[in-house]
Amino acid sequence: MFKIKEVILEEEQQTLISFLSKNNLEYEYDIDFSILVYDDDQLIATGSLANNIMKCFLVIEKYKGKNVTNLIFKYLVDILYSRNVHHFFVFTLPRNEKIFLSLNMKRVVKTMNTVLLESGEHISDVLTRLKINYDISNNKKACLIINANPMTLGHQYLIETAAKENKEVIVFVVSEDLSSFPFSDRFKIIKEATKHLDNVKVLPSLSYLVSRITFPKYFLKEDQLIQDEQTLVDVLVYKEYYAKIFKINLRYLGEEPFSYNTSKYNKVLQDYLGQNVKIVKRLEHNKKAISASQVRKLMKADKIEKLKDLVPQATYDFLLSDKGKEIIKKVQSKKLGRH
Repeated sequence: MFKIKEVILEEEQQTLISFLSKNNLEYEYDIDFSILVYDDDQLIATGSLANNIMKCFLVIEKYKGKNVTNLIFKYLVDILYSRNVHHFFVFTLPRNEKIFLSLNMKRVVKTMNTVLLESGEHISDVLTRLKINYDISNNKKACLIINANPMTLGHQYLIETAAKENKEVIVFVVSEDLSSFPFSDRFKIIKEATKHLDNVKVLPSLSYLVSRITFPKYFLKEDQLIQDEQTLVDVLVYKEYYAKIFKINLRYLGEEPFSYNTSKYNKVLQDYLGQNVKIVKRLEHNKKAISASQVRKLMKADKIEKLKDLVPQATYDFLLSDKGKEIIKKVQSKKLGRH
């Protein structure tokens, strides 16, 4: 009879880390829940959660084919349901896809190295409902996917360029809350800053694009391979679902002189979408491309007045609000990153 033990104590976490390491797998520190599975006193398997992503599944060779994966999966599902989470994801190797399909997971995309699956409603149904809720037409249109942490005049210029060159434009705002500026605030700022553009609609990206649904390190060890897979999965999700459901025939990107990863992401998009991508030269101020990271640096240095030349009025007004001042304090207290 198998026994399941939840990882609570530090020594239990160390047991988990050691178990993964002995099997050439890596523990990930965004994990917020883990279980260990024992047969008598022998540790035979483990599985973990990071928010709504299942990861770090491991069953030792002797116990494969004995429904241990099913046992772990169902236990983790119960934990997610207890958190009122009914939509979750699993990344796995293509050879394991049948196991999770048998557990009522649905494939989202598949590459040579991985399969991304989800529970509950399929992405096609979720995006179709989003399209209806925001009254999006079936006409061909352009789109942008932006984080805007915070929105700059560069973002506004990119959106206005797309609006001039297309009859209809969708701006998808990255929904993940991993940035200094929360999604709800970024969304409101972008809506306010684009309200003069009648042919532009602002939508949430939901959890599918540029999100925490990233490729787990535990079965692809090389960092570059992990980044390549993250990029490819994201691009395929966009191409197979967003572009088709929303009738998008052109995606606008800002030229990326600062970030190697973003530049590479743009290159993969071009490779897969071809003529359906347009890269726009960055708007400059004092012969320097405007960027959100530049804005955050000025915030950290408490040079708020200088932001007037770099951000739309909607962003500047938000920064002067009580909530904006709280975010400025948080930025000033932390080490800056790109996002």
